[in-house]
Amino acid sequence: MNLTRGIDESRRPAGRILIVSYWFQPALSVASIRTGKLAKHLRDRGWDVRVLAAAATGAPETLPLDIPREIVTYAPWIQVDQYLQNALQRLSLKRPAAPPASTPDASATHDPEEARQRSRLRNAARAIYQEIVRWPDNRAGWLKPAAEAGDNLVASWRPDVIFATSPPPTSLVLADRLARKHGIPWVAEFRDLWSDHPYYEYSAVRRWFERAWDQRVVSRASAIVTVSPIWQPRLEARYGRPTTIAMNGFVADDFPEQPPVAPETSGPLRIVYTGHIYRGHRDPTALFRALRKVGAAPTDVVVEFIGTENKGLFALSAAEGVADLVRVYEPVSYRRALELQLHADVLLHLQWCDPKEVGTIAGKIFDYLYTRRPILGIALEDSVVAKMIHERNAGLVTNDVAKIAERLDGWLREKHAGGIAPLPESASRGLERALQFEKIRSLLAGILKRTPQAADAPAAFARSD
Repeated sequence: MNLTRGIDESRRPAGRILIVSYWFQPALSVASIRTGKLAKHLRDRGWDVRVLAAAATGAPETLPLDIPREIVTYAPWIQVDQYLQNALQRLSLKRPAAPPASTPDASATHDPEEARQRSRLRNAARAIYQEIVRWPDNRAGWLKPAAEAGDNLVASWRPDVIFATSPPPTSLVLADRLARKHGIPWVAEFRDLWSDHPYYEYSAVRRWFERAWDQRVVSRASAIVTVSPIWQPRLEARYGRPTTIAMNGFVADDFPEQPPVAPETSGPLRIVYTGHIYRGHRDPTALFRALRKVGAAPTDVVVEFIGTENKGLFALSAAEGVADLVRVYEPVSYRRALELQLHADVLLHLQWCDPKEVGTIAGKIFDYLYTRRPILGIALEDSVVAKMIHERNAGLVTNDVAKIAERLDGWLREKHAGGIAPLPESASRGLERALQFEKIRSLLAGILKRTPQAADAPAAFARSD
């Protein structure tokens, strides 16, 4: 019996792919943007795509879906940290309500040493809990529901290959579990590293065990994809799997206007940052010190931060005497963020000034480059981002206060002389998402060629007896 007889060859998909990603549209995150664009790219090139993602992530659901809703499965998840909060309440580790001042033991209840001990106990309980339960991360509560949803999906629609993107690493564990259970090849994508992550937050003992675990998991993948050229040889050597570089990129159609936008010729120099602030790691203090060095007033410069985790910025800027130059705004939609970038004078990029993060390339850099507005990056000068900006003549990346001050002074003069000129069109050449994603499509096609059953499996087509 020939199950494929009568199939219209022109309608046969290039392959069937299940994309496993905790983050997916409409949740607003860099991961959702990348994975949604990848799913669309593969569909546009003839692939039969399904997505397994998390429901109700807590992120604002403001991104439009780039693919039909019916081919996305959103699996529920359990907030594992909630168990910690419940345990702390049951153990009465939370500070009790303050008694009336007239109560005889009121001073004892609010004894500073007792409060410090209570705080230390709570912190110790939290650290121990997270060390044990967040395995491999705080999205571990998605693994079981997503595995069940994946089993049901594979039962009715069998993919030729599974593509999992991390972080969170739970996505990789899930893909490996589905791949082994159903005999399907899978690909691991690292948008950030796993146990080698520069912001790794657990103990050295746990890291030793977790490195052994992630070694076993990822070494079973057919191939690896990464977004950084510095990580590529490192990943290939560690896991022994062929590793492809497919960076992030921009999509011209996402922008409300096509650059270059005419530069502003009046008002203060507007330096704009859109995105998340990682306190203690991505720090704008060097910029604030440079602003103080040039003696900037609010009529000269304004720095706008639009995004999340920005609460400590006023304290940082006040410590450097430039709080009157700083504006902090709530997160906005992706399209609105692109509009704000287009109309900035200078775009700010922040990166941890530590050798551990020299290979990181934030997704926003590619949108920044496409706007053709100059970039000021606070990062190490030998980082991948610094080299990219330098080679494309797109601005300055440094953590040297004197260099930042000198560049700010130059931009101020340009602004007053008629506006800051746009970057050359070549600044973003070769960074279109489609060009980067073609590398992934080619990798997937190669895996299918090496998997004979993929070409013969009829699950996606009507049966003809």
